[in-house]
Amino acid sequence: MAAISAQVSILVLVGLFAASARAAEPSAVEQRAREDLDRQLQEMVKTPPPEIVISFEGLPGAGTSKGYKLVEADFLVNGQPLAIPGIDKLNGPGQHRLAVLTVEEGSYTLVSHVTYANESWNLFSEESGFLWKLTASVTVQVQRGLRARVRVLPAINPTAPDPRLKLKLSHDVTAEMTAPLADVAIPDRMDAGTPTAAVARAPVEAPPPPAPPVAPPPATVPVKSVEVPEEGPVAPARLLLKVLAGKRPVAATVYLRSASGTPHRVAMDAKARKPVEVMLPPGEYRVDVLAQGYLAQTRKVTLSRDTAPTVSFTLAKAPVSKAQKAQVKKEAVVLPRPPRFAEKQAAPRKGSTAGLALLVDMLVRDENLRLRIEGHTDNRERPSATLMALAEARAKAVAKALVDEGLDASRIETVGVGESRPKAPNLLPRGRELNRRVEFVLLRTK
Repeated sequence: MAAISAQVSILVLVGLFAASARAAEPSAVEQRAREDLDRQLQEMVKTPPPEIVISFEGLPGAGTSKGYKLVEADFLVNGQPLAIPGIDKLNGPGQHRLAVLTVEEGSYTLVSHVTYANESWNLFSEESGFLWKLTASVTVQVQRGLRARVRVLPAINPTAPDPRLKLKLSHDVTAEMTAPLADVAIPDRMDAGTPTAAVARAPVEAPPPPAPPVAPPPATVPVKSVEVPEEGPVAPARLLLKVLAGKRPVAATVYLRSASGTPHRVAMDAKARKPVEVMLPPGEYRVDVLAQGYLAQTRKVTLSRDTAPTVSFTLAKAPVSKAQKAQVKKEAVVLPRPPRFAEKQAAPRKGSTAGLALLVDMLVRDENLRLRIEGHTDNRERPSATLMALAEARAKAVAKALVDEGLDASRIETVGVGESRPKAPNLLPRGRELNRRVEFVLLRTK
C-alpha cells in the first residue's frame, strides 16, 4: 500500500508540473478556448453605449418686461452644432432639453454661446443698447454604461458692481449608470481539449491560475469635467451720438447695425442737449438715421474700448415739391440736379454732387435696393479707344462719393458705356455737356 501511495503522489506531482507547464505556455486549443470565453463574457455583460443629455436652464425672469431677453444661442459638441428649439422657447424659465446623444466612448467638449439683452430698455439706463455675449465650455469623459447630464446655466449676479458682469454662464455635470453589469461565473481554470461551454460550467478543484483582468463597472468610472473659464460678456465700447437739424437737436431714430445680430435701436430726443451715450460690443457698425421730414443718412464707425468717438449728423430737409425729388422711371433714378463733368475729367464738378443725398436716402430706407452707376462720354473727349475707360472712371468717382457718405460699397456696381448712348446731339457744346454724365439704375436684391 505504501508503494501505491508513493506512485499516486508522484503522478499528482507530475500532473501539477504538466498543468503548470501548460499554463505558462498555452497551446493553440487553450488560446482559442480563452478567446471564445472572453467573447461569451462580453455578450453576457449587457452594457449600453454612452449617452450625453444636454439641457438649457432658462434664466429666471427672462422674456418678461423686467428681465433679460435671450436673442442668440448656439451650442457645439466637438465642433458640430446642435439643432436646438427656437429662441422663444429657450427664453422661458425652467429646463429645456437640447439634445440626447448616443456616442462612442471618449472625450466630448460642449461649447455654449448665448447673447442676452436687457428687456427693460430705457434711454437713460446704463445698460441701454448693451448685449451680454457669454461663452463657456466643458469637457466630459464618458464610457459604456454611463449617462452624462450636462446643464447650461446662465445666471444673474444682482450685486455685480459693473453692468458688464451682471450675467454669467457656466455648466453643471452629473453622471449616472444606465444599466448594472450582469453576474458572470468566471471559471477557475481551463483544461486542454475541454469544450469552452463545459469549462464555464464545471469548476476544477486545482489551485486556480490568476483570473484574467475584468474591467470595473462603468459606474465606478468618474466623469472628468474641465470647466474652461468663461469669456464672460464682451466689455462694451462707448459711442456718442448727436443728431441735429441746423444747430438744434431733432427727434430721430438711430439704428446701429453690425455684421451679425439684430440692430440696436436708439431713440433721439429733440430736447437732448448733450450727446447720447450708447454702449456696444467693440466692432464695426453702420449707423443709420431716420427722422420725419428729413433725408436719411448713414455712417460707418469702428468701436473699441480705447476711445469713445462722437458720430454727428446734420440732417437736411426732405424736398416737398415733386420737381425737387428723385424720380424713378423704369428702374432708372432721375435726379433733379445730377452730377456734371468737365471735358476729359473723371471727377464731378465741384458743387454738383448735392443731389446724391437723395440716392443715399433711398438706399438707407430700403435695404433691399442696390444701385448700378453707368458712365457716359461725348464723342470728342478722347480717342474712341479710351472713351470706355473714361466712362468707367466717372461711374467709379460717383460711386466713391456715395461710399464716402456711408453707403456699403457692396450695394453699388459700376459700368462704362462710353459714347454709344448720347442724350443730346454732340454737334453743340450744350449737347456734349449733357452727354458727359452718369445714370443710376435701381437693382433689387433677390
